[in-house]
Amino acid sequence: MPKKVITFGEVMMRLSPPGYEKFSQASSFELVYGGGEANVAISCAYLGMKAAHVTRFPDNALGKAATQFLRKHWLSTEHVIYGDNMMGKYFLEKGAVHRPSEVVYEREGSSFSLIEPTMVNWEEVLKDADWFHWTGITPAISEGAYQCCLDAIKTANKMGITVSGDINSRNNMWKYGKTMQELIPSLVQNCDVVITSSRGILEMFGL
Repeated sequence: MPKKVITFGEVMMRLSPPGYEKFSQASSFELVYGGGEANVAISCAYLGMKAAHVTRFPDNALGKAATQFLRKHWLSTEHVIYGDNMMGKYFLEKGAVHRPSEVVYEREGSSFSLIEPTMVNWEEVLKDADWFHWTGITPAISEGAYQCCLDAIKTANKMGITVSGDINSRNNMWKYGKTMQELIPSLVQNCDVVITSSRGILEMFGL
């Protein structure tokens, strides 16, 4: 079992109508924070490991509230950074019976999407860790997020830290001029553990 796990990725605000109401019926929304990578760290923390999540939040009350969410679930937030004003969010209309769920994203221009490699000192972040985890969602958000992820992986390789990647990206997420076929292989080739499906492999290599 790893002693300390570090994860990296965006934490978003999820807003949903109560129960199974449609957007058109709602007069209020339930708020939850979360993200695929942070969820991995939280699971590790609940299993008794030390875990920290690295992300970037807006420098306002929403960013502080999201940080508190991570702390509530026993994660270290010492490497959370702050800047800009927008929290990434998505609106979820829960499906019911034969009606599918509907999701509307608002993440372009979020604080995390504007992250730059110079904002994170990965040697400091990873100095006492023995596992680093990322997902294919992160490099799809922006070029800065991709570069940060690549720097983290290469630093972990240099420090002898195990790296795992969950390649759960989708072609329609890439909106900044790059494709998953161009960039994901450069991340995967430096991983010790890769989590994906046969379909994910085909998509990653454009087959």
